[in-house]
Amino acid sequence: MYHLLLLLVTAAAVANDLPPSCNRSIYCDSELLHHVQLARLYPDSKTFVDLHMRDSEEVILTDFQKLLNETSNPTKEQLQAFVDKHFDSTSELENWTPHDFNENPSFLTGIRDEQLKQFAKDINGIWPGLGRKVKSQVFENPDRFSFIPINHGFIIPGGRFTEIYYWDTYWIIEGLLISGMKETAKGMIENLIQLLKTVGHVPNGSRWYYQERSQPPLLSAMMSLYIRETMDIAFLRNNIKALEEELSYWLDTQIITFDKEDKSYMLLRYFSPSNGPRPESYYEDYNSGLSFTSDERKQEFYTDIKSAAESGWDFSSRWFVDNNGSNTGNLTTIHTKDIIPVDLNAIFANALQNMAYFQALLLNPLRAAHWAYLAKQWRNNIEAVLWDEADGVWYDYDLPYKSHRKYFYPSNVAPLWMGAVSKGLIRKRSARVLNYLENSHGLDFEGGIPSSLIRSGEQWDFPNAWPPLVSIVVNALEALGTDEGKKVAFHVAQTWVRACFKGFSVNKQMFEKYDAEVPGQFGGGGEYKVQSGFGWSNGVVLEFLAKYGRRMTSHD
Repeated sequence: MYHLLLLLVTAAAVANDLPPSCNRSIYCDSELLHHVQLARLYPDSKTFVDLHMRDSEEVILTDFQKLLNETSNPTKEQLQAFVDKHFDSTSELENWTPHDFNENPSFLTGIRDEQLKQFAKDINGIWPGLGRKVKSQVFENPDRFSFIPINHGFIIPGGRFTEIYYWDTYWIIEGLLISGMKETAKGMIENLIQLLKTVGHVPNGSRWYYQERSQPPLLSAMMSLYIRETMDIAFLRNNIKALEEELSYWLDTQIITFDKEDKSYMLLRYFSPSNGPRPESYYEDYNSGLSFTSDERKQEFYTDIKSAAESGWDFSSRWFVDNNGSNTGNLTTIHTKDIIPVDLNAIFANALQNMAYFQALLLNPLRAAHWAYLAKQWRNNIEAVLWDEADGVWYDYDLPYKSHRKYFYPSNVAPLWMGAVSKGLIRKRSARVLNYLENSHGLDFEGGIPSSLIRSGEQWDFPNAWPPLVSIVVNALEALGTDEGKKVAFHVAQTWVRACFKGFSVNKQMFEKYDAEVPGQFGGGGEYKVQSGFGWSNGVVLEFLAKYGRRMTSHD
């Protein structure tokens, strides 16, 4: 019944015309986008929407309509000539070296193993190569770019990702602070707040085609990292309103009320209901959508694809729901919006608690009490809906099937990472959670913790191991507060650092993801080739070396 209701709501949304992916027609909602992407002018669909316009949008669309009138269906050569005439591939960015970069940050002295110390120094040395600043012409002619101008220099993830990405920035900031680059970290937060004020929320990334979707809401957690390191209360005071606006966005747009065992609960899900395929993956989404016969089902698919991209896990069996409710299938069985995710709600509970803390720091007790009450409500709902007493862990919850999705994903322990569990419950459950992790076989691999144990071919599934997920598990194990938990946390962290060290020794670069079965080998799968750089990979290695450097070794 619930699934039928969702379909009816989606059909109504299609009938009422969902908004386009953004308000820049050329990049998000035009015949030009459709023709260029389906003609496959570029192997990577992102290439076209990252080009900037030589002429105004009006001129380009008028000229393209003339081309359509003349040819009806332009050839690939005609489309290429049109794009070459009207678009420019010159980067909107210029290289930027952060002024607070230090070749020998103080944390290096805490690393005893000489090889790991050099590895840490090499990783620290990558930051300037990832530094970028927006060129002046983007500010002068913002309507001609898909890039949303931001004022401060920033660290990009790397490879094809030449813009800020929301959740990546959390681990980048963590690494920057370890490297002593407080001003650069502050500028990164200021950029996200500027995007929030421009778009109405922090978008997936600093491109207009990401306008209608966000990513895991870690902005307050980033601010918490920065405040803990600097106690810059003036900066917090100047931006507290924006931080509250970010939380209000999620409460206004992503909240869902549902019943479980005759009780009503509110939690968050990922939900990005904009019209059509993702502009940066238009070709892929459009062709996947051809398998659906009705426009309503096709649009539901597009919404679920975008919602999965909003989660950061694009794509994974985590979002697949086949006819019996299991996580088998492929992208055609994706139902992201029907799932209540553990990590999203743990992150949000933490964000609410952070806001209570921030308001207390600013001596606003009534506002602090408001957010503390919501935080407690969120923790209670996570406990009631997502905790599985039989298995001793938290699971995603399937709304139509009204059941836990009992599969191994590192996100299952996110409530511990985000402090969304009371100390009393942690003491009560620590042995059971540790037992779950050890029996899951997710910790058995020499190349790191895989994002799942399902070999689906998607990049957020086995055998790929992603740095943020390894960081989540290590911090969750530490949060158990037991000697055994700390012992396993150290083992997982050392296994990861050794694998990355091995890969770096061979390739002289870091990658966005790795192969859990082959230590140091980069991962695969997904819609694009593995990317090097890499922002969050650097941050997580530095996190582990700063935390465990005194006893971590490069080899047994």
